[in-house]
Amino acid sequence: MLTEGEVRALTALHGEQTVSELATNLDRSLSYTSELVERLETTGFVETRRQGKTKRIRLSDAKALELLTNLTQQYSHIDWPELLSGAALRVCYYLDTPRTATELARRADVHRSTVHRALAPLQHRGIVYQTDDGAYALNDGFEQLSVFARELAHHVHRQTVEEQTDAYTILWESLGEFLVQTTIEIADEHFIPTGPDQLQRYGLPLLARDRRHYLYSEATSELLPEMLCCHMLVIDSGPRTQSYCLLLLSHVDIDRNELRAQATKYSVDNAVDDLCTYLDTSDAQRTSRLPEWEDFQELAEEYEVTL
Repeated sequence: MLTEGEVRALTALHGEQTVSELATNLDRSLSYTSELVERLETTGFVETRRQGKTKRIRLSDAKALELLTNLTQQYSHIDWPELLSGAALRVCYYLDTPRTATELARRADVHRSTVHRALAPLQHRGIVYQTDDGAYALNDGFEQLSVFARELAHHVHRQTVEEQTDAYTILWESLGEFLVQTTIEIADEHFIPTGPDQLQRYGLPLLARDRRHYLYSEATSELLPEMLCCHMLVIDSGPRTQSYCLLLLSHVDIDRNELRAQATKYSVDNAVDDLCTYLDTSDAQRTSRLPEWEDFQELAEEYEVTL
């Protein structure tokens, strides 16, 4: 997410300016402003060009910047750079729906005290309020703040994957993490292979049709089977994939609490609950996407999976 200085630079940049002009507008040193511009150019939020020895800067066409401009123009009396610094943007990312401080802290990976501290100035200005049950929510007219935070993260994710390939599809994303599908191999350490190819680790080969899947995360280094199951359901929730997820859950020692936590994270709660219920009841409760028990038994025998 952006620092206060970076947000301030973006809101101060109108049309095309030189680094010196921007430094004057920000009332900061030329060296500090040059560093800001370099970071913003690296992340694709500004574009620069040389005119002789002078570097000229302008905003890029990133959708997040359009939303930021709308916010600053519509509510020009609000000091947005100050409000959106620190953890505020991280928390606002998850305010697409009312959430408690505990849930916001868990999702944004910050302490509950940080959530309260980040949202207090927004609440004071009427941007955020608390519901009767104590959940935080954005007031009418400020919903675009969460959209801005999400577009900001999406832009950074795109920049990250485009350093590796220009042929990709982002299937799921959260703050600082995303699940991507591509046709090429990515060797970067933060791109963790996942999806059908990784079922082979458990003796459950599934043809991926020349598609590769990766979880990008700087915080995760190991692909847990609980994560792999959820990734499979994000990639394709069809009957064939669900059958292989059933095989995985039957074949590996799965932590059900971890599985449900991952299912919530990847928004596949219902599908995972159906899989678990199916296995627990031996098909006594089955959805239309899951196989007949006899068919699943045959598939399990084929892969030497004990039910």
